[in-house]
Amino acid sequence: MKLEEVLYNGKVYKVIYKYTSGYWEIKRVTSNSTGDIILVDASKLQKTSD
Repeated sequence: MKLEEVLYNGKVYKVIYKYTSGYWEIKRVTSNSTGDIILVDASKLQKTSD
């Protein structure tokens, strides 16, 4: 299963979890650390072009 990817501040992130409140947990694609997961308002994210 391929995780959905989005752009945030010009960088590519994978979507970890989508909350019903409109916030999403995202993680940098290039990061292997679990501490790099951030919580962001979905309105601040852009879809990547496939």
